[in-house]
Amino acid sequence: MRRHSSRRAGSLSLRVSAVILLILLSTVAGAAPDGIRIPAPEPGVEKQYDDTFRVLASNDSDPGRGSSTVGVFEYAENGTITTVNRTVETQPVHLWDGNIQSQDALKIATESDMYQSQFSGQVQIPYRDEWTTLSSWYGPEEYRILPIYAADPSRATSTDGQYTVEVRHPNGWWNPVYNAEIGEVDGNLTVTNPNGALVLSSSYTTVIDRKIDIVESLLQYSELASSNASARQRSVVPMNYGTEVFPTADGARVDLQWRSEPHPLVQDAYVGNIDVYPGVWHDDRYVTPSWQFDTYVPWDYRVEAPSNHTESGTCTIAHEYLVGNTTVVYNRTYPLTRWAEYEISSSNASIVNVTAGPISMDQSSPGMWTTMDFETSRPRPLSPGPYNVTARLRVDVELETRFGVSSNECPEWNSTRTTNRTFQMAYTVPVETVNSEDLAIAVDVFDRPGDDIISVAWLGEQGLAPGAAAWEDVEIQVGEKTMYVTAPWRFYSVSRNTNVQMRTATGSSSIPASHSYDGAYPAMLRYRMSPANVSVITEPAADRHVWWESTHQVPAGSVPPATLPSSIIAPENEKPTSLYQEYAGVLKSTDLVMGENVTARSQDVWGMPIDTSVQVTRYRDSRLTVTVNESTGTAEVLLTDIHGIPIPGRTITFEGATVSSATTDATGQVTVGIASTLVRAHFAGDDWRDAHRVYYLETHSYGVSQTAFVAGFTGVFGYLSAAISNMTLFLEWLVFGIFALLWMRYTRKQPV
Repeated sequence: MRRHSSRRAGSLSLRVSAVILLILLSTVAGAAPDGIRIPAPEPGVEKQYDDTFRVLASNDSDPGRGSSTVGVFEYAENGTITTVNRTVETQPVHLWDGNIQSQDALKIATESDMYQSQFSGQVQIPYRDEWTTLSSWYGPEEYRILPIYAADPSRATSTDGQYTVEVRHPNGWWNPVYNAEIGEVDGNLTVTNPNGALVLSSSYTTVIDRKIDIVESLLQYSELASSNASARQRSVVPMNYGTEVFPTADGARVDLQWRSEPHPLVQDAYVGNIDVYPGVWHDDRYVTPSWQFDTYVPWDYRVEAPSNHTESGTCTIAHEYLVGNTTVVYNRTYPLTRWAEYEISSSNASIVNVTAGPISMDQSSPGMWTTMDFETSRPRPLSPGPYNVTARLRVDVELETRFGVSSNECPEWNSTRTTNRTFQMAYTVPVETVNSEDLAIAVDVFDRPGDDIISVAWLGEQGLAPGAAAWEDVEIQVGEKTMYVTAPWRFYSVSRNTNVQMRTATGSSSIPASHSYDGAYPAMLRYRMSPANVSVITEPAADRHVWWESTHQVPAGSVPPATLPSSIIAPENEKPTSLYQEYAGVLKSTDLVMGENVTARSQDVWGMPIDTSVQVTRYRDSRLTVTVNESTGTAEVLLTDIHGIPIPGRTITFEGATVSSATTDATGQVTVGIASTLVRAHFAGDDWRDAHRVYYLETHSYGVSQTAFVAGFTGVFGYLSAAISNMTLFLEWLVFGIFALLWMRYTRKQPV
């Protein structure tokens, strides 16, 4: 069994697992309060999990939300680990590109909200269990067996209920292994039934695929309709609590035969914009990278011919007849019927174009438009700045009208008229294109044994706009230790509609927006931004512990709270979030090695690298020598490096001297008066914030004044009393053997 390596993908999934575990431990077995059944994995059975895509609908209800008492790990400075109980409120969960099981996704969807810190990669949403034998897994030799000390069978995957077994996925995360039989071989725990143990993974689809499903579902009666005749019959309109997400309109009006009011041939037409990818809706506009982006454009319409019409009328016919020799004219009225029949002879609808500022975008697939130029296979960038993305819909309709008069007595006639009408409408959303070219990050690492100092400085714009892409994280690796300085940006995916309304000539019906994998009309989604805070996450090597202590921050402005739907619980969003010009602290570990390899990299939220520089400063050992001059009553202190080269201009602090501190001269020396038996000299080490050519580590030394000792104590009991009253001094003497040395000197000076 190999120890896992420090990979970023793995570390991110481990961070997700920790949060997931926190939530799952609080879950009442099997069901959420509203009766939603959350099935447990059943080894070998590929169960379907409905509504797992609710994890992407942060503004939907969370019936399982609440507080609970959970066990968490605490790390002490001495390296010990203890489990303590904490009462926690349900918090948002970070969704990474890594793996999450179907059952966990559904549990989190009913209890919490999920957010992302970036738009790179392809975030995976599971919807069905998959099972693979351990022997058939990618790398079955790379697994780990974790004892369940509390023997919690709900967390164990081994057959004896004592262990959780996990196997590494090629992308770095860990998948649970069920039905594992654990035995000991050559003193090591191992899985003894690799052909029977089952690895749990999931069938999944990506967020990008989900958005394609969304737009295609709304196009099934327009662009993807089987025929123009089928497209005319209905319009599917996204609705959000009774309000149209994209306003519909009627148009292409024609005058009607025998009637005064016109009739709109095109009805319930709309064109919209589901999302801009990669992008986030922030400050009433989409923020998207300047180098390339795609947009999802739904549209629909229906065509309704005017109803056939008949109306009654009359005609007057003059009849002549003779009365005697006189011709009499008699007008007689007869009934007639005026009629009109209407038929749509043809229709055609399409998106005329989609423009992003000066660029006419290309259609890459139904409903999806891109700034990529297909002729050259090159992206067409939009320089950072504000633009509009506009989609234009055109519907052409040809109406054939047959009309005339019919009567038994009146003259009959009929005619045919063809009318062509065009209806156009547009939908516009504002965008702000950004990039991170104006941002640079400088990482300074001050290498010390066990306590490395890490300083991160940002140069340039850090925000989402105007023009500046937000940074996602800074990854710093010192030897086998990895730390991440994470950005304050959180992106919550929210649903934009609660249902769709199917409208036809005979009425309308409502269909709920679906969060299932195979739902007829998936809920429309887009991201909203919420600030949180800058923080540090550490990933220790397998056999070491790592702590982070923030010690230095230089503010560089703040991010105001961002308005989110009230159903999203984001406590950190309620107050301004600090940005920093510099953020520094101490990376503490049980690893006392110096001279480790140091690397650093950073990226923006779009996955693009940010110019990152690394400077490593290695601290050096220092030495203090304290020499007591009995004749002058002074102590001469010398500060040097390990080669004896003097270190000038450093502050030395004292105990037992006539001064509390003094600065070394050009020869690395300082002389102080003696005020006590023991003179303690301490050099605190160079502060990394001070400018030095060479930085030195902390050191201290002692000097003993024999004269001060004899003058200060007149007897052995007085000596002991004074020493014990100063317990710190007494302990130091014991440690360094000074007590024994002085005791011998004291007894030699007593009279025989």
